[in-house]
Amino acid sequence: MSARKAILASTLAVFTLVGLMLLPVRTLEVRSRHRGAVVWRAQASPGDVVTFAYIHSIEKVPVEGRFAVEADGMLRVVETRFASYGAGLPAPTERSADGRWLVAPGGERIPVFSFYLSPINRAHLHFKDRTLALPELLPPGDLITLGTARFPWLLLRLKHPEERP
Repeated sequence: MSARKAILASTLAVFTLVGLMLLPVRTLEVRSRHRGAVVWRAQASPGDVVTFAYIHSIEKVPVEGRFAVEADGMLRVVETRFASYGAGLPAPTERSADGRWLVAPGGERIPVFSFYLSPINRAHLHFKDRTLALPELLPPGDLITLGTARFPWLLLRLKHPEERP
């Protein structure tokens, strides 16, 4: 192989490698309205389930909302569980095996889930092997959004794998 062909092949290989590293992948993100920025990010795949758990501010009961990541980036509402029914909670449709009220909406799809943080609700996000305590990241009174985005694979790995500005 001539030197010119070797340089061309090497250049092409480098550009291909860089292109693959900058290729965007699906991520799950928590954004802060007060900061105007992403405060947490992790790679997500279609079918991954994220659980958002908090203490209801009026009923003072734990509530868990489960969302599945869809291939197009939407979040599909899987179910909402809570121990007792009251003001501000959706009407339950059945009881779960553990005796909690269950709302299974039948697959409603939403682009983002928004939540107002207060000192009472102690919101947590459970995704894969992580639990993210939102009160440790953000002050009370902030409005967070949970959604998906596309983000370069290499930058995600360099932040390994969470971003905490």
